[in-house]
Amino acid sequence: MAGFYVDPPTAGDDLPPAVTVKEAINDLPAIDAREELRAGRLRRGARRFDSTQPYSPSRPVSDYARSMKKWPGFEAPPELADHVIRFLPRDFDLFARMNHGDQYPEAYRHASRMFEERLAEMRAAGKPVAPASAEYDRLRRAVIPPYDPGKFPNKWRKMCPDEPARTLMAHLGKDGYSHIHYDSAQARTVSVREAARLQSFPDGFRFCGTMNPAFRQIGNAVPPLLAKALGEEMMRALSAA
Repeated sequence: MAGFYVDPPTAGDDLPPAVTVKEAINDLPAIDAREELRAGRLRRGARRFDSTQPYSPSRPVSDYARSMKKWPGFEAPPELADHVIRFLPRDFDLFARMNHGDQYPEAYRHASRMFEERLAEMRAAGKPVAPASAEYDRLRRAVIPPYDPGKFPNKWRKMCPDEPARTLMAHLGKDGYSHIHYDSAQARTVSVREAARLQSFPDGFRFCGTMNPAFRQIGNAVPPLLAKALGEEMMRALSAA
């Protein structure tokens, strides 16, 4: 088999820079998760693609984003129908507190500090909470996620705006914590359309079903730009044969 081995190419200066998360999704409409929750527009249950949102004309558009909007045959619709997010009310404030690149151990520490702050606020208000009481446990569950910070540390991650995104997996259809939006003001995980952008699906590509199946479709897919590059290389090889 040694005769069939080909050394991988080395990165050269002629390669274009990687697309960053911010370049990929920054032009999409902002969604303030906490405001959506307060206004009653974000609720538990299946998220359907039965309402639309206009693009934000004031947000800058990168070359990558422009290519996603102008892909021949899949041009961007006038408004987005799949720019929807998860209902994660316990964690919105925690997402806002996290720093870029933070994973679950850091998120757990942030949450623990938030819990101590809540206890201090209640003591200052003359309503102290006794440790090990039912109220103490209820408050703790309302602030601190229940997962062991020593296991699966990369289960959570707040994206870095100026770096490429990490791989999107089918598990995105279960929770989405692996791709927390870098904008602390929005305090949420990525939307279906943002996940599609990160995976290089053009804006005119429509996903079947509701939010969770759409996330699975995106995570299970070969990125369209990768498929395009492979197809073009195969065509060149066949043409030269």
